[in-house]
Amino acid sequence: MNDFLTFVILGLSVGAVYALTAQGLVLIYRGSGVVNFAQGAYSMIGAYLFFRVAPDLGLPQAAAWPLALGVPALLGAATHLLLMKHLRRASSLVRLVATLGVFALLVGIGYQLWGHGQDLVVSPLPDTVHHLFGTGAGIGQDRFWIIGIAGVLTLGLVALFRWTSFGRTTEAVAENPVAAAALGKSPDRVATVNWMIGAVLASLAGILIAPVLFLSVEALALIVLRSLAAALVGRFYSFWRTLAAALVIGVVETLLGRYITNEGPLAPVVSDNNLLFGTFTAQSVSHSAAFLMIVVVLFVAGRNLPVRGELLDRLPVLGTGRVSVPGLLIAVGITAAVILAVPPAWAASIQVSLATAIICLSLVVVTGLTGQISLAQMGLAGTGAWIAGKLIQTQSWPFIPALIAAVAITMAVGVLIAIPALRTRGVNLALLTFGLSVVLSQLILQNPALTGGMAGIDIGTLNVFGWEIDGFDHPRRLAFVTLGLLVAVSLAVANVRRGWTGLRLIALRSNERAAAALGLGSATIKVYAFALGAALAALGGVLLAFRQQNLVLTEFSPFSSVQLVVYTVIGGIGFVIGALGGGGFAPGGIGGQILHSFGLGTNALEIVSGAMLLIIILANPSGMAFEQVRFATMLRDRFRPAERRQAEPPPTPAPDTAKALPRERPPGERVFEVSGLSVRFGRVQAVNDVRLDVGRGEVLALIGPNGAGKTTVIDALTGFVRPDRGARIRLGGAALEDWGAARRARAGLVRSFQSLELFEDLTVMENLLVTAGTPAKTRYLTDLVRPRMPALTVAGEAAVQEFGFADDLARLPDELPHGRRRLLAIARAVAAGPAVLLLDEPAAGLSEQETAELARLIRRLADNLGIAVLVIEHDMSFVRTCADRVAVLNFGTLIADGEPEEILRDPAVVAAYLGSDAQTERERA
Repeated sequence: MNDFLTFVILGLSVGAVYALTAQGLVLIYRGSGVVNFAQGAYSMIGAYLFFRVAPDLGLPQAAAWPLALGVPALLGAATHLLLMKHLRRASSLVRLVATLGVFALLVGIGYQLWGHGQDLVVSPLPDTVHHLFGTGAGIGQDRFWIIGIAGVLTLGLVALFRWTSFGRTTEAVAENPVAAAALGKSPDRVATVNWMIGAVLASLAGILIAPVLFLSVEALALIVLRSLAAALVGRFYSFWRTLAAALVIGVVETLLGRYITNEGPLAPVVSDNNLLFGTFTAQSVSHSAAFLMIVVVLFVAGRNLPVRGELLDRLPVLGTGRVSVPGLLIAVGITAAVILAVPPAWAASIQVSLATAIICLSLVVVTGLTGQISLAQMGLAGTGAWIAGKLIQTQSWPFIPALIAAVAITMAVGVLIAIPALRTRGVNLALLTFGLSVVLSQLILQNPALTGGMAGIDIGTLNVFGWEIDGFDHPRRLAFVTLGLLVAVSLAVANVRRGWTGLRLIALRSNERAAAALGLGSATIKVYAFALGAALAALGGVLLAFRQQNLVLTEFSPFSSVQLVVYTVIGGIGFVIGALGGGGFAPGGIGGQILHSFGLGTNALEIVSGAMLLIIILANPSGMAFEQVRFATMLRDRFRPAERRQAEPPPTPAPDTAKALPRERPPGERVFEVSGLSVRFGRVQAVNDVRLDVGRGEVLALIGPNGAGKTTVIDALTGFVRPDRGARIRLGGAALEDWGAARRARAGLVRSFQSLELFEDLTVMENLLVTAGTPAKTRYLTDLVRPRMPALTVAGEAAVQEFGFADDLARLPDELPHGRRRLLAIARAVAAGPAVLLLDEPAAGLSEQETAELARLIRRLADNLGIAVLVIEHDMSFVRTCADRVAVLNFGTLIADGEPEEILRDPAVVAAYLGSDAQTERERA
């Protein structure tokens, strides 16, 4: 028991250090909305300034503190003022990658200045050892100081935000920076101060933990991993919860490290060589604990669909997927000639870049095409290499079958990663996949019981059908094999981009809510993307690791997953050729070989890649590939005959009669019926016992004052909000209460959004084609080799004609004026062939003439196509023109339902909505 308590206190001290870094993360997030992956780099810089630079300069310890805390504070301020300030309107991916770039740059500088070694340092705090619980392990006095410092600073932060004007200003800026600026509060000043304080806390944590972990660039930089887990539990908001989570993480790690032994309480499941279940070391299990916490917390707290009002990110530009065959042949020929011409060392470097490009291609699929931020791709690559290596070593499998099996098994791992990804997105998904990457690394790739330690996995000499391709003896041969596979998988990804599968991937990337509202199930799409990405990562990982006869998998670390994102964004994460550009920055690749020829080492490559990333992020987040494509297009247009430059709109595909317009129904049939609909958000009753019905060819207008709950009604009907128990929702007799949003849409219940939520990365035609139904499951495979786009349905043809989009099919939505964008949102819903169409304020922002035309158009949809329409609108002239009936909602309760003129004269409606009889008369006029 005494031993247990001793290690609990030791764990609390370790957790207290994690808490300091985590509190800095919370501060920065509350002040600027950025999850700062560079926080650990500040810790590393501060620790080295204190323990290395200050003594080298002959400074006393009293002077070392201002140096070690002040420089990171300036770095924090510079990070915001020079970088993040200019990315305020950028996507979460771009902001996240920007902090990864700062991390990579600072770590590269750290390696360049201080190397890769580990040094023992003495704590600056009193370190007298106390034996509080009798004999056995003692506890240094510095551990109690660390716990106390973390507690006092947390209390100070709570007081700062609760009782000072700075804290209140930070809260105001976080909630509404525009309103705060209008009141004279500078969002940039507030964010800068928070970045500085956050960096100081990180630096303090680095100084306090260095005597425990060793003074090491990598170890100190990566303490941010546990801190991210703690901040996540605190939801990047609560200082107390963050402290508690950090302390728990520290205690759990320490106890696992202590008691995974064949003599402790876990002895029944620990082997004689102190391996848990005969497989996992104490270090691998203890270091994985925090990240398993990340996975569990994010999965439990996540949602299947984004909530209304969640930020819609505009991700980097996408390539078209079109392939120039002459250009491809020229590029392959030049690469092959270079491989033959250069020395073997250069050929080996080219092979490393080509293999890394395949792994980068996995990010193009997962993040570029599908919009899912993944920091696990190098972990998956290493997993594939480990599986193939073990099959060759222990089962004597030939290389090709081992490669195929490794790709297949890693695909299954990718599917497992996709499962928690179904409930997370954006930065949270990045944190989740990063946690999974750490788990893979600790439990498998850095576990000597599974990888052979420094000796590695002996795979012998590789051969393909008797042809030796060993990377050590035959680097050119392995480079040719890698080049051929890179070309093959690049063509496959380009095919996916041009096919029906790519259309669905990009729709999900552009707007997950809108995709679900049109019947696209996110589960299938995400699982496919992660599985394909895992397969590509495994293929690249095998080719990368197998250049040596003994596999040592240390290069597949969590940090390398971060670097991979950096490389791919530099290359162009939305372009297939961007993966090739990203591969050039890989350690040991062609970029490093070029720098080496100038006398520069690997550390210089990390500095260069980090700096380049920051420049590209500020200049053009779409990467080098975007500029290359733009330059090539300019050259092509310059030398192309003028008559061939005219942009030809894409041909309108022939209608697909398999999914035609709604079936004819007898006049007066109630197509859609709702009763007992109630929605509660916490203590707020947003909707209370609403009853509605709409018939075929009927237009029902739902009106009410702002905040009455109208949009919440549509959200509940379409599956975006879960109603209270007892709700009854019937579509043609089918009960929809337990159906998800996508399934309801496929059944014929389709909606538009007040905020439009168009697929901004797709053309007008492609926005309409998204509604063309669900492809056969085999299409996900056939599109890899023979891509095909769907045809417009009959309903889609009708939408093009009714809304007049025949001349706009090749345009992007943001090229259309506001009124046309609103019409496109409705046309897209109509193209889905709905039985019931729900429109949320479709006339908002339209001119009087546009509103009148829209009202007549909706009337035609009901009369000519037999669609039942439920429309929310504030414009009473619009309601009178198109509505057969009007229902009135007030404070979530339905107070009237009947013909328009009757309802608009109802005294209760006048009092609740129109305000007065005089106002009613003005509305009539």
